[in-house]
Amino acid sequence: MAVVPTHPSTTPDPAVLRWTVPDGLLPFTGTVAHAPGLLQALLDEGALSGVEAAPGAVLTLLGPDRSWAVEGPRVQRALVDGLGTPSSWTPTQGAVGVGPDDALRAAALEIAEGPVGDIAHLHGGSFEVASVRDGVVEVGLEGACHDCPAAVITMHARFEHLLRRRCPWLVEVREAAPAHAGNEAAL
Repeated sequence: MAVVPTHPSTTPDPAVLRWTVPDGLLPFTGTVAHAPGLLQALLDEGALSGVEAAPGAVLTLLGPDRSWAVEGPRVQRALVDGLGTPSSWTPTQGAVGVGPDDALRAAALEIAEGPVGDIAHLHGGSFEVASVRDGVVEVGLEGACHDCPAAVITMHARFEHLLRRRCPWLVEVREAAPAHAGNEAAL
């Protein structure tokens, strides 16, 4: 069994840690009804009061009167152990199934709204995820990014590189056709 990389980050709620995990690893997002092995044991004993699957992350809610200083290492070991068998996680009825394109879309949106979007905004443009289908991500380059050769380079050199690192099943990133392209013939 391969070890799944994780790393924690804080959230606005000090009782919740967000553990970054590989995108698309868990086949659903939402509340976990039953976790595998050691993670379920932490829920049963009250060290954790809840576990949520999110795109590219698992959120763990610390139990009452517990501290991350004490429970953090145990939670990380249990999480790494449980992520080794992603099919053994059971979602609640309200959870949503996630396929490869769903995970790809979530990662693409996060990157487009984060580091790559920041670059585009600095130059008076925007970088929008237009569609995701069969592993292909189409990106709209808007504002100053439209028709800018540097934006196309950013799309491939930064966006595609970051996305492929998170989602190795990515087939291609390409520029979306402009929304007005089909209307020109009618004018």
